[in-house]
Amino acid sequence: MRSTDRADGAPNKTLILIHGRGFKPAQPELEGLWLDALRAGLARDSPDLLPAFESCNRAFVYYGDETGQVLRAAGRHYDAALDLADLKSTLASLSALSTTKQFRREHYERLPGKTPLKEFFADIGAPTLAVLGLKDRAIGRFLPELLDYWRTDGGSVRAVDARLRDVVADAMQRGDDVLLVSHCIGSVLAYNALWTLSRGGFRDGRCANGKVGVWLTLGAPLGDETVKHRLDGAGADRPSRYPNNVVSWVNVAAEDDYVCHDERLANDYRGMLEERSISSIEDVSVYNMALRYGRSNPHSALGYLIHPRVTQVLRRWLSAIPPPHP
Repeated sequence: MRSTDRADGAPNKTLILIHGRGFKPAQPELEGLWLDALRAGLARDSPDLLPAFESCNRAFVYYGDETGQVLRAAGRHYDAALDLADLKSTLASLSALSTTKQFRREHYERLPGKTPLKEFFADIGAPTLAVLGLKDRAIGRFLPELLDYWRTDGGSVRAVDARLRDVVADAMQRGDDVLLVSHCIGSVLAYNALWTLSRGGFRDGRCANGKVGVWLTLGAPLGDETVKHRLDGAGADRPSRYPNNVVSWVNVAAEDDYVCHDERLANDYRGMLEERSISSIEDVSVYNMALRYGRSNPHSALGYLIHPRVTQVLRRWLSAIPPPHP
């Protein structure tokens, strides 16, 4: 992480990124791809803010070693060189989309291999799209890393909690203006970290009054009933049930992304608004234009990170423009 000195006396800005499920390339390669995707979005829509992006503090919370361990134990194979090459190809294709119009439905519908959400539910044997939760059967098949995280004997992914808490707590104790970006199950880890920090359960409560200015969730499973019931604080009475250290929350969900099959979170977490523990929760629906191995991949982190609506959130944060209420 790099620090900056603000001549105007405003808080330093810190961008914290945490990835999601699946096998991952080594940290330097994955972090570089994420930052390049964000840069490409700014270069397309707000090139004047690229210097501000480069000058902010940045931290990338990596746990690809832990997710890889879980997946290998489940008998899955990973070709790191091939995956990295395909990720670079994905980012190159996305970066070639030079206008926001190219992220609309008509372009998305023409992507090769597009798989509707209903086909996912058919694959896992769910009777209807109104299924209340993925349940352990589906989670074990598609998100085994999340089952490992929930293990009562302490799975390997659970170790990431302390890693993320340290990064967020450091920024809070410095008084930084924080943008926290989490993808997929990284959003579950982020929620739990925020809850623990807000409840004084870390560093002797020194971070209990800290704030994350903007929490940006991408393809997050936080609306799923099974996931909600296993979040830290889920069984507590209000107002202790929710984190109270986020100023605004923007949730971005892509069409056909099965991980965020319940794509709207404002209704699930309206208690945070009722308790006045957060200023706004905004749900944003998008079309993820990423291709992986020649097929549409609506859950792709790179497809989210480069999307104009994500760039819009980044632009507001870099410009210190408050987000609108939904």
